[in-house]
Amino acid sequence: MGECIQFEEREVKAKGLNKQALPNKEELKKYFFSEEWTNFNFLEQLPKQNIPEQALLFYPGAGADILSPLIYLQKFFHPVKEIDFLFVDINNDYGMIKTILDDVGISFTEKKNNILKFYWYGTLVNLAYLAVDVFSFVNKIDSINIYFERAFRIMREQDQKFEDKIFEKLKTGGVLISDSGFTKFPLKKIDIPLELSNYGEMIIGVKE
Repeated sequence: MGECIQFEEREVKAKGLNKQALPNKEELKKYFFSEEWTNFNFLEQLPKQNIPEQALLFYPGAGADILSPLIYLQKFFHPVKEIDFLFVDINNDYGMIKTILDDVGISFTEKKNNILKFYWYGTLVNLAYLAVDVFSFVNKIDSINIYFERAFRIMREQDQKFEDKIFEKLKTGGVLISDSGFTKFPLKKIDIPLELSNYGEMIIGVKE
């Protein structure tokens, strides 16, 4: 019988920051298919990447997927004290993100304009969620340290120059993580299992 994952948003109030709190792994697993959860273990076999403090992770078409970039942050990058997450999606799933964080045992503080702060394995994450058209918004971004993308290929095809814009804005030493595309760019590719991608075309590369 196939697996089914159900999401149900509920009202969640900010409970403040707790640097010592760690996510409940059993609750985490409920948000992923079993094979997908198992495949995250591949990340621990890869060389950890360095990122500067206060780096910016940009996630277009993020939806409510707060957990995937957090798992990559924990397993694939060297720890940093603080990082900024910029999520952009035409649909506003900010409320669902709050629900998910609360479900897995991560408390947060909240500001106006869809801004959250919380700790993830000791790293302070500053999350900003924008419900706008990413193809117009990307032109307003100055630079990116980490580009993160999952299941965005079909949407990305609306703008044939989107990949070029992302590569241009990715800083030297920046890391690009995508489950498809970006094959034409001079990135230092990291050898990774294709199982990490739904398309079988996973790419992780560093801009030199």
